Amino acid sequence: MELKEILERLDFRKGGGIIPAVVQDDKTKEVLMLGYMNREALEKTLATGFMHYYSRSKGKLWMKGEESGHYQLVREAYYDCDGDTLLFKVEQVEACCHEGYYTCFHNKIISDARFDRSFNPDEVYGNAKILGEIFKVVKERMEKPKEDSYVSNLAKQGTNAVARKVGEEALELILAAKDHAKEEIISEAADLLFHTLVLLAKEKIELEEVYATLKKRRKATT
Repeated sequence: MELKEILERLDFRKGGGIIPAVVQDDKTKEVLMLGYMNREALEKTLATGFMHYYSRSKGKLWMKGEESGHYQLVREAYYDCDGDTLLFKVEQVEACCHEGYYTCFHNKIISDARFDRSFNPDEVYGNAKILGEIFKVVKERMEKPKEDSYVSNLAKQGTNAVARKVGEEALELILAAKDHAKEEIISEAADLLFHTLVLLAKEKIELEEVYATLKKRRKATT
């Protein structure tokens, strides 16, 4: 891959012009350090095969081992799915850490024995995850409309049409509740949630913004 193409695929904007770089021992797979690169540091690294970084504290480019001789020779390089993090597999000369340790990550915080493995993340997050999954599909149907898509066709009619549909579903939920019809209440509640997601997507409001408001209200009630 050409350097220009690599730079186009990386997002330096999130970090204000720099991007984190995870460094791993090519043979042992041990994580040695986390550094930061700007475009120049990445260009130097890929051109020379020696790891270069950008110092946030000193505001300048530096090469690993330039003073100690503990160089890092690049063996492989990758970028992640979001294009905002790099991974380098290197051959480390001597020690990576300036304190003399092979890896910078030598201060253990916790071991596996301390965790209560009765915690089940699916029980905590699993049910709410479906909202995010559906919301993602809804946004995709708006960004890339399909002729046979209900969401695409509804969104095409505009915000008023979507809002009207939300009102209709809310009314149907109210009527089901008045009749104490459990199955209908569940079904109509699902319809209301779904169309609310469509309305949020139409108005370009992220689900996280709604979550943030709910969190504030929860705090206000405690």
